[in-house]
Amino acid sequence: MAEKIKVILGQLGSPKSTKVSDVREFLREFLADPRVVDAHPLVWKIILNLFILPFRPRRSAEAYARIHTAEGFPLITNTKKVADSLRPKLDENLEINHAFLLASPRASDVLDEWEKEDIHTRAQKVLVLPQFPQYAESTIASVVDALGGDFKKRVNLPTFTIVNSYHRSKAFIDHSVRKIRESLVANPDMQELVISFHGIPLRRVLDKKDLYLLHCLETYELIKNQLQSPVPISMTFQSRFGSEVWLGPYTDATVVKKVEKGSKKIGVYCPSFVVDCLETTDEIGTELAHEVKEAGGTLVHIPCLNADPEWINDYAHFINVYANGSTKERDELFYQIDVKERYKAVITEQAKEAPSKLPDSSKKILKLMFLTMFMDLVGFSIIFPMFPAMAKYYIEVDKDNFFLSGMLNLISNIQTISLTADGTPQMSTIVLFGGLLGALYSLLQFVAAPMWGSISDRIGRRPVLLISVFGLFLSYVLWIFSGSFTLLIIARIVGGLMSGNLSIASAVVSDVTDEKNRSKGMAAIGIAFALGFVFGPALGGILSLYNPIAHFPHWEAYGVNPFSAAAALAATLSFINFFTILKSFPETLKEGSKRHLERSINPIKLMRPLPFPGVNLTNFVYFLFITAFSGMEFTLTFLAVERLGYTSMDNAYMFIFIGFVIGMVQGGYVRRKAHQVGERKMSFNGLVAIVPGLILLAYAQAAWMLYAGLFFLAVGSAMIIPCLTSLVSFYTPQNMQGQSLGIFRSLGSLGRVLGPIYASLVYWKFGSVSAYLIGAVMIIVPAVVVKRLPEPPKANA
Repeated sequence: MAEKIKVILGQLGSPKSTKVSDVREFLREFLADPRVVDAHPLVWKIILNLFILPFRPRRSAEAYARIHTAEGFPLITNTKKVADSLRPKLDENLEINHAFLLASPRASDVLDEWEKEDIHTRAQKVLVLPQFPQYAESTIASVVDALGGDFKKRVNLPTFTIVNSYHRSKAFIDHSVRKIRESLVANPDMQELVISFHGIPLRRVLDKKDLYLLHCLETYELIKNQLQSPVPISMTFQSRFGSEVWLGPYTDATVVKKVEKGSKKIGVYCPSFVVDCLETTDEIGTELAHEVKEAGGTLVHIPCLNADPEWINDYAHFINVYANGSTKERDELFYQIDVKERYKAVITEQAKEAPSKLPDSSKKILKLMFLTMFMDLVGFSIIFPMFPAMAKYYIEVDKDNFFLSGMLNLISNIQTISLTADGTPQMSTIVLFGGLLGALYSLLQFVAAPMWGSISDRIGRRPVLLISVFGLFLSYVLWIFSGSFTLLIIARIVGGLMSGNLSIASAVVSDVTDEKNRSKGMAAIGIAFALGFVFGPALGGILSLYNPIAHFPHWEAYGVNPFSAAAALAATLSFINFFTILKSFPETLKEGSKRHLERSINPIKLMRPLPFPGVNLTNFVYFLFITAFSGMEFTLTFLAVERLGYTSMDNAYMFIFIGFVIGMVQGGYVRRKAHQVGERKMSFNGLVAIVPGLILLAYAQAAWMLYAGLFFLAVGSAMIIPCLTSLVSFYTPQNMQGQSLGIFRSLGSLGRVLGPIYASLVYWKFGSVSAYLIGAVMIIVPAVVVKRLPEPPKANA
C-alpha cells in the first residue's frame, strides 16, 4: 500500500469580515511579514502603525465589501471549492486540506488535527502546494516561513515537501489558454489581450535576484505560444503598493493608454492567481473596468481557473503524479522553454526604470555628511529648550550690561515693560527679548550662508566645511565662559558667521547625486537635521538640570554659567566633527566645476535674481514659508512656559517629538516618495499640513492639543524643506550649486531673522492666539505660489 501523504493547498486568506477593524487586523498581520515588506523592521513598524493602519483599512474595507457575497470572500470560497472538487479525484493515499496564511483554517490548525490522529495510520509526508503558480519571496517563501515557524513548536514532524512553482505545468498553461480562447470566442470584437501579473518591487528582482520576473516571462511566453491568436498580446504588472518602483509596465496605465489609442475592447487575464480574489475581481473587474469605461472602452475580465471542472481533472492528475509518480513522470508534467535571451532584454528594459544607484564612494560621502550634520545640529539645537531660562537669567544677573540694557531700552521705547510681582519682566517681554536674541544669530547666517556657498564653488567644499566647523567650535568655547551678556553676544556672532554647513551640505549632496536620487540625498540631510533636533534639545533639557557653578562656585569668576554644561557638550561635538572631516571627508566638487568668484560677497548682491527658471520663485516660496514657520517655531517654548508651565526639560520633550516625527516622515515617506509624487506637489501638501497645526497651537490649552499641532507642523516641514531644496538644485547648473543653494539657505536665514521678530512682536502686543493665527494665514501665500513653479528639468551634467 502506498504511503499516506497529506496535501495542503496553501493560500493567503482574507479578512474575517468587511468591518474596518477586521480589515485593519488582516493588513496588520499581512504587511508586518518581512517577506512581504522587506524594509528595516523598526522603521517599517513605525510607518505601518502611524501612517498606514490608521488610514488604509477604511479604503480596503470598501473594496472588500464590493466582492463579498452571501458565501463569503471569493478567495476563501473558491479555495474551499477547489479542495472539495479535488478530493474525490486524488489517489487513495492522498488526503487534501486547504489552509490560509491569514485566515482560518491555518496550517497550524491542519497540523493540530494531524497530531491528534493515530501515529500508525496518519500521513507521514506533507506536500504543500501554494496557490501561487510563480515563485516569489513575498508568497512562496512566506508560506515556508509560516510552516517553519509552526514546526518549531512541534516535537514530531512529517517529511515536508513544497512545490515552489508550477507556472510551467501543462495543466495550468493549457487551461489558462482555454479560458482565454473561450473569452475570445465570446467577445469576437476584442482588440487586445493583456496578461497581467501581480507586481513586486523592481528592487527585489534587480538586487535580490528574485525569480518572479523570470517565472512570469515563462508563463507569458508559454501562454502566448500556445494561444497563437491574431489579437495583440502584452505583459503587464498590477497591484502596486508603497512608493518604490515596481515591475512594469503597470496594468492600469497600459490598458487605459491602449483604449485612448483606439483599442476599445481589451481582455485582461491574471495568471498570478489560481482563484479569483480582490486583485482580480475588484482591482481588474471593477476598478480598472471603470477607468476603461471612462476612457471610452470596455474591459473584459477573464476569470481565473477557480474550480473549473476540466481544470480540476488535470490539476488532480498533476497532484497525483507529483506525489506518487517517478522523477521522469513528474518532469513530463511541465513544459520546457528557454527564455534566457528574452529575459536579458526584459531585465535591461526594467532596469531603465530603476532608481539610479549611488557608487560606494558617494554613499560613503553621504554617510559622512549625515554624521557631520547630525553632530552640527545637536550642537546648534542644544540651546533651544533653554531660551526662556537664558533670557530670564541674563535679564536678572546682567541687566546693567551695555548690550542688554540697549535691547531692553529698545523694547521699552515700543511699550512700557511689564513686570511681575517680584520685579522681573513678564513673559511677553521675555518673548520679545528672546526674539531679538534669536534673530541676531539668523541675521549672521543670512550674511554668511551665500558667502560660504560661493567660496565653496571656487575653492571646494572640504576647506569651507573645515573652516566653518572649527569656527563653530570656537563659538561654543566662548559660550562656556559667557558669564556676561557681552561674551554671549560675541559667541552668537561667531557662531552665526561660521554657520555655513547646511548650504555646503546641500551642495555636497548635489555633487554626488542625480535627479533620480537627489531628493533621497536631501532627505538624508533632513533626517540628520531631524535627529539632531531630537538629541540636541533632549541633551539641552537634561544638561539644563545641571548647574556647574552650584557645584563649583569659584568657576563663576571665569564666566562659567548655568548653561555651560550644554555649551561644553556642543563644543566637544564640534571638535570631533572637525577631525572627522579633516581625516575622512574627500573633496566632492569636480575640478571642471570649479569657477572664479564672479559675484560680490555682499549678501544683498549675491541674492539678486539668478537667470535660471524656477530658482527665484522657489527661493521666494522658501523665504515666505520660513518667515512664517520660524516665528511660530521660535515662540513655541515661550508659549509652552506661559500656558502650561513647561520647564526646560518639558520643552526638550517637544523638540524630541518634532524631530522624531520629521525623521519618520522624511525617512519613511519623503525619501521614498518625493521623486514619484513630484517635489512640487509634495511641497504643496506639506504647506497645507502646516495650517491646521498652527490653528491647533493657537488655541492649545492642554498638552494633547499642543502635541497634535506639533504633529502637523512636523509632518509639513518634513515634506517642504527637502523638496524645495531639491527643486532649487534641479533648476541650477552644476557649477552654480554652491552659490544657488547658499542663496536659498541665506533666504531661509533672513526668514529666521524676520520670523522671530515679527512673531515676538505680535505675541507681545496682541497675544499668542493672534500670533499663531496670523502665521496660519501667512502659510497660505507660499502654498499658492508653489503651484506656479515650473516643471523641474533633468539633472544638470
